[in-house]
Amino acid sequence: MNNAVIYARFSSHSQNEMTIEGQIRICTEYAQSRGLNVIKVYTEKAKSASKDTHKRKSFKQMLHDAQSRTFQNIIVYKFDRFERNRFESMMLKHQLKEQYGVKVLSALEPVSDDEGGELYEMFVEWNDEKYSQRLSVRIRDGLTTSVENGTFTGARLIYGYKLVDTDRTGKKGIIHKVAIDEEQAEIVRYIFTEYAKGTDKIEIAAALNAKGLRFNGKPFKGRTFDKWLSNPKYTGEFYFGERLCTTVYPQIIDKLMFADVQKRLAQNKILAGANSAVEPYLLTGKAFCGHCETPMVADGGTGKNGKKHYYYACKQKKKGKCDKARENKDELEMRVVKQVQEFLSNKQNAERAAADTIAYYEKRTGDDGMKSIETRIAQAQQEKRIYRGAKRFAPCEH
Repeated sequence: MNNAVIYARFSSHSQNEMTIEGQIRICTEYAQSRGLNVIKVYTEKAKSASKDTHKRKSFKQMLHDAQSRTFQNIIVYKFDRFERNRFESMMLKHQLKEQYGVKVLSALEPVSDDEGGELYEMFVEWNDEKYSQRLSVRIRDGLTTSVENGTFTGARLIYGYKLVDTDRTGKKGIIHKVAIDEEQAEIVRYIFTEYAKGTDKIEIAAALNAKGLRFNGKPFKGRTFDKWLSNPKYTGEFYFGERLCTTVYPQIIDKLMFADVQKRLAQNKILAGANSAVEPYLLTGKAFCGHCETPMVADGGTGKNGKKHYYYACKQKKKGKCDKARENKDELEMRVVKQVQEFLSNKQNAERAAADTIAYYEKRTGDDGMKSIETRIAQAQQEKRIYRGAKRFAPCEH
C-alpha cells in the first residue's frame, strides 16, 4: 500500500478555521477511495498560512520529511492549497517527484497520468494564480476606497482613539470611523509635551502612575511610549502604501511638536548608541553560510531573565530566504580559534601562513600599493583646489 500525507491550509479571504477539518475529511475520503494509507496530516492555520512558501512552517516541514521517502503522495483539497504561484508549484512538484518519488494529488481536481491530465493540471494552476492576483487587486482597491472615505480598515487602533458607528453598512455590518478618545488623548498630549520639554520617559510614566492612571490595567512604563512618540497618525496623517492619508485619524498632536519630538528621539538614539557597549564579532566578513554561501552577520536577543544572547545568523535567513539555524557567537568563535591553533601547530602550516602574511604586507606597501595611495592623495588635493576656486568666484549673498 502506498503511503500518503495530507496538507490542509487556511485561506483567510474565503474560509474559516473549521474548513481545515473539512479539507482533512475530504482528503481522507479521497485517500480511502484510492487505497492510500495516510500516515500524517500537516495543517497551516491563521497567520502561519502565508502565501509565501518560506513562511509556511508545516509546509517546509513536509518538504523536509519527503526526503525520508516514507510517503509517496501528498494529498491536498485543491491544487491552490499547495501553491498558487504556478512556476513555484511546477518546480516544487518536479523536485518532489524526481528526487523523492512523491506526487501531489488534488482531492477535488483528479487528473490522469497522461498528457491530457498534465495539461489540465497546468490550466488549473494558471487559473488559481490569476484568481489570486485578481483577488489581491480587489482587496487593495477596496481598502484604498475605505481610506479615501475616512472609514476604519480594520488595522490595530492606536491609543488615544476610539471607533464610532456611521450610518453606513457593509458586508460585515456597520461601518466604523475613528474618533478621538478625549480621556486617552489628554494623556497622549501630556506625554508629547513633556518629552518635547526634555522630560525622560521614565519620569513621565511615574507622573502618570502617581495620578492613578493605567494602560491596559497596568502601570505605565517608559517603553510604553516608544511607538507612540514616533507614530505620525497622531498628527492626522499617515501613509497607506504610497498614498498620503489625512481622512482617517483626527489630529491630536500638532506637526511642530511632533517634529520636535522626532528630533529629540533621534538625538537620544545617537547618544544611546555611543554610550552602549559594543559586542565585538570577530568573524564578521570572514564567516559564510554553508547552505547558501552568503555572509554570516551579527544577531542577538534578550531572554526572559534579561540576559543578552549573541549569535551569528545567515544574512539570507534574516530575510526568510534560508533555513540555516543561528550559531552561538562564543561557541562558533571558540571552534574557529581551536581550528586555527590546530592548523598553526603544524610547522609547515605556520611557515606558509607567515609567508602569505609577509607577501600581503609587501603588496600593500610596495611600489604598486604606494602608487595607489599617492594617486588618491593627488585626487583629493585636486578636488580641494577646485572647491576653493569655485568658492572664490561664487556670487556674494546680501
